[in-house]
Formats: sequence, C-alpha cells, structure tokens
Amino acid sequence: MAPAARPIEIRMVIVTAFEIGEDTGDKPAEYQAWAAVMPEVLPFPAGFRHLRYDPKKQALLIMTGIGTNRAAASIMALGLDPRFDLTHAYWMIAAIAGANPHTATVGSAAWIGDLVDTDYGYGVDPREAPKGWTTGMFPRDRTAPYQGKAGDTQYNLFPLNKGLRDWAYALTKDMKLPDTPALQQIRAGYADSPAAMKPPSVIRGDEATGQTFWHGKLMNDHAERWVAYWTGRPDSFVMTGMEDTGVANALNGLGRLGKADPSRLMVLRTGSNFTTQPAGGDAASSLIGELKGLSAFQASLDAAFGVGSKVEDEITGNWSRYRDTVPGAAQEIVTK
Repeated sequence: MAPAARPIEIRMVIVTAFEIGEDTGDKPAEYQAWAAVMPEVLPFPAGFRHLRYDPKKQALLIMTGIGTNRAAASIMALGLDPRFDLTHAYWMIAAIAGANPHTATVGSAAWIGDLVDTDYGYGVDPREAPKGWTTGMFPRDRTAPYQGKAGDTQYNLFPLNKGLRDWAYALTKDMKLPDTPALQQIRAGYADSPAAMKPPSVIRGDEATGQTFWHGKLMNDHAERWVAYWTGRPDSFVMTGMEDTGVANALNGLGRLGKADPSRLMVLRTGSNFTTQPAGGDAASSLIGELKGLSAFQASLDAAFGVGSKVEDEITGNWSRYRDTVPGAAQEIVTK
C-alpha cells in the first residue's frame, strides 16, 4: 500500500464569494483577478467551484458561493480536505460590499474589526411593530430592538483579531486607490454625507453580514444601530457583506479541531455601491438599478485585488517570520 501523500502546507487562503463566468478572460467578478495569477486548478467537489493554487507562494484561492450558509459549508469542506495543511494558514476574505455613506465611500477598501450577523434574532413585520419601534428586528434574548446592553453575543458578534487587522491596515493605509470620473459621479448624489464625498482610501471599521442584499435609508439606519448595539462602538459600521459570519463560524469550528487558526482571519471589504439611495431617490428604484450593474463594481474589484495582494505578498514572501508568529499592529513590516 502506497503511503499517503503529504498534505500541502498552505500559507494563505484567498476567500472570494462569486464569479460571473470563466476563471479568466471574460467579464470579471471577485475570483478572476486572483485566478489569473494562480496557475494550478484543483478539483473541489464539495464546494461550488474548483480551487486555484500558486505553488510558489503556497497560496490557495476559493470561491465560497454567495451567502453565509454556502460560505460556511465551503470553508468547512476546505478545512477538512486532507490534501491541505491549513494549521498555519492565513485567511483573507477579499470581496466587494455595500458602503455605508455615513462612514465610507465607494471604491474604498475596509479592514474589518468585528463581524455582526444581521439575520439571527427575533422579528415581526415592521407594520405590526409596537408604536415607537423603528424596526421589527430585536435580539433573541430581549423584548425590544436595541434593548439594554448586548447579552449572549455568540450568535451575532464575531470579533476578529484586531492586532492582525491593524497590522494589515498599517501595511496598506498609504496606498493610493484610483478615483475615477465614474466614482465622482456616484458620489455626487450623496453630498449630504461628508464621508461619502471623499475619494477612495483604505480604512478600518466593522461589518454587517447577512443573507439579504438589502438597500435603503431605513435599513441602513437599522444596520448602524444593530452594529453599534453588538460592538459597543457607535459609527463603526462601514461595510455590509453576505458571507463573512459564515466563514468565521466555520473557522471557529476548524480551530476547535486543530485544523485552522481562527486568529489568522482577515476581512477586506471594498465598496461596490452605497447602501442607501442617493438624495431624492427611492430605495426600491435605487436597488433595482444596482442589481442591473453595481455602480462601482470594477473599482471595488480592483481595490480588493490591489490592497489584498500587498498583504498576501508580505506574508507569503516572508514566511519564516509569519509562520509561527501572527503579526500585530506594533510589529515591524518587512516589505515596504
């Protein structure tokens, strides 16, 4: 009987959510720019698309599928795949997002500190909610929205390693992200939001994550308060996504099995559209317009790849430094 092949030690897993068509050569989404620099295709029957692998960097690329449930299933399947040794791997979600115009702008790249799940809880239709409620959603162990301090946080709050987050931010914060006429035109509809009017940059903040691609001022108001409720930090909500609490939950399980290190997860979200309608617009029309083609789609893809690549290169290119020591905010960066 032939001995089992030794698992491939992975230094970095790039996590994307979706692709439109082929791996390369057609209209791109999150997967394509990374796939173009990862030459090997590896089958992944338990997932929703094959993997790509760069043997020089020992970097792996996965497309999880959209939504927290597919993301959790995909990451768990990868973590249990005997072909790979992921015990020292860093995980970087590099994906597009809705940008909160009160704290961020389109084309920007945000390193996330806390993930807040927006699905889990109790809910009634807002039209049947008691007088004075601004939403029908409230925490599982409470009797009204945003009541008291957050109690049991295990279902809604997924804190990331903020030392690692701040280290990644320090490495990339001075990168100049493109500001195009198209982005300037989008921003013009948000003149009442100073953060929205700024050119793209690398920022920090927290993320609201759930299964629904929501849109509109009222839902954004709820997301701001919901994130502040769980994190204890007002005005920290910068981006909204659809996969990341699923990824974090799966990595926590893999960590308990000794298969992965959840403290090595980084989340990079880039603004492909605003989470609210522009001034004078209505939420439904604005959302339908975005579904036909996200207004800052290409800029957000470029930001995710450009900013994410700098962190990938730093870690994989200096593996002897980072294999056994997770960098923190104060740690010297090898490559400038």
